[in-house]
Amino acid sequence: MEEKDLWMGKPFFFGFPSFTKYRITNQRLIIEKGVFTKITNEIELFRVRDIQVKRNLVERIFGFGDITVLSTDHMNSVILLKNIKKSVEVKDIIRNAVMEQRNIQRLEIDDIHQ
Repeated sequence: MEEKDLWMGKPFFFGFPSFTKYRITNQRLIIEKGVFTKITNEIELFRVRDIQVKRNLVERIFGFGDITVLSTDHMNSVILLKNIKKSVEVKDIIRNAVMEQRNIQRLEIDDIHQ
């Protein structure tokens, strides 16, 4: 299956530059940080256990929030996407992609066992 980008973004810091990039594909959640030294963390979406959005009053007024992703991955069991514009919509993108990827993974596992 071909990997497709579903969403890409950066933390919202009221116009200040950020050296963190977030990318959601139909298979993975990818976080890239740094300027001179790049650090990339990624997690396969079928490993996601839960998604939470936290938005205080100011964040709700300006339309952003933090998304916490809990996973079964030992290296990245908790992933925090900070200051995401339209955080509820982005959470829904992640959720839908996770459900789709789980269905695909089940089909592949079922095919192996037949």
